[in-house]
Amino acid sequence: MFRAAVAGLLIPAAAVECEQVQLGDRVDCTRMDEDSCRAAGCCWGPVSPNPGNAPWCFFSNRTLQSCTLGGDAKARYPMRAFEAAEVLRLFEANLDAEGSGEVMASPDHATGPGGDYYYAWARDGALSMHAYLQTKGAGAEEKMGKWLSWVERSMNQPDPNDVDILVEPKYLIPQGTPYTGGWCRPQNDGPGLRAVAGKVWELVRRNLDWVAANHSSETCDLWEEVRSSDFFWNRYTMRKALILGSKFAASAGKDEARAAKYSTAAKEIEQQLGDHVDASGYVFESTDRRKDTAVIEAFNVGDLEDGLFGPLSTPVVRTLATLSDLFCKSYAVNQQAAAAKTPGVLFGRYEGDSYDGGNPWVLLTASAATLLYRQAQALAKGGSMDADAKQVLHQLLGRDVTQQNLLGAGDALLLLMKKYLTNGMHMNEQIDRNDGSLKSARDLTWNYANVLKAIAARKAAAATDTLVI
Repeated sequence: MFRAAVAGLLIPAAAVECEQVQLGDRVDCTRMDEDSCRAAGCCWGPVSPNPGNAPWCFFSNRTLQSCTLGGDAKARYPMRAFEAAEVLRLFEANLDAEGSGEVMASPDHATGPGGDYYYAWARDGALSMHAYLQTKGAGAEEKMGKWLSWVERSMNQPDPNDVDILVEPKYLIPQGTPYTGGWCRPQNDGPGLRAVAGKVWELVRRNLDWVAANHSSETCDLWEEVRSSDFFWNRYTMRKALILGSKFAASAGKDEARAAKYSTAAKEIEQQLGDHVDASGYVFESTDRRKDTAVIEAFNVGDLEDGLFGPLSTPVVRTLATLSDLFCKSYAVNQQAAAAKTPGVLFGRYEGDSYDGGNPWVLLTASAATLLYRQAQALAKGGSMDADAKQVLHQLLGRDVTQQNLLGAGDALLLLMKKYLTNGMHMNEQIDRNDGSLKSARDLTWNYANVLKAIAARKAAAATDTLVI
């Protein structure tokens, strides 16, 4: 029997069925109000507060499926050469916007709740140009030079928002001046990311001087929504920038004093990173935003291959498994894939996300795939993991932990994401959690950057060229 209303109450037998469904096991019936929920024969159970974003309308006779990432690497290569070329073409179209050197976040001026995305975000620009340099090598020189010129101009202007110009989040195109509307400021990850991407001493020096002095100051998170002085994303990426900057400063005797200063600041950050490991073993972003895929993006962007949060380490493996399980249960599209025995999980931002409905994001699914490919490469190079990490990965894959199976898992994520693309390789910011339709900003630059990084990580991890079809 299903739930039905009698003078605002439930028929007892139906109530029992609904009440037997645990909050964490609810399968979304995808109805947004009580009347349509009841008309569909589903259970209605409001939850407040609702940090886990549990559905209010849910089935009484369905249970959550478990997702698996296990896929066959040889048979399921995720991107053909012409598709990868199309991703690169779409990516390049968003660089050097209007000849300004700026990187547009998206050409979309009306994205629904997000509004206008036609701005140059400091973070997106640095991450995108670093990805472009990795993808094109010497072929990136022209656009890279224009971006560096723009960065120099951006840093040498007055700030209208009463923050340091180095931590402004976004700029107008093509003017290159800071956006003056209401926004979450400051955003302290920009200087370190620019320093890593720029590789020009004057740019590196100015940005890392700021990082060394201010790495523990309050900032907005990666998603521009909450504030803290202790985000894992910021700390881990800043540490990388400072260590690389220290080596750069010491090279050819450029500046030994700065080399020491940057090294000291990196060690200060490193001492705090261990505090981000939850008692259950996964790495959390901050105390008020624990399960957040910003951490996986940090693992990829901030790793120095020095053993700290390496791809096969137990905290990294547990983070991947924790977030995979979260999003498997959270999104109907992932439940549909699990029911159909299709491997893969689409990843969203964080537990309880409600922006534009709270959906999977293309760039984060690509980031999770990149981590799996990096794990495959680390294993192929003879990397080891402890018994706990191996057991967690085995459960996540549903098969033995091998290089090929990790490649197949990364492929499964990209293939599931690609299933929902409806216009070639054009990618919107998000994939609707219920029906898989593309939504929010179209042609998001960060999407293309992360997909290109996943393609590069896949190629690096493949044992032989026969896997690169």
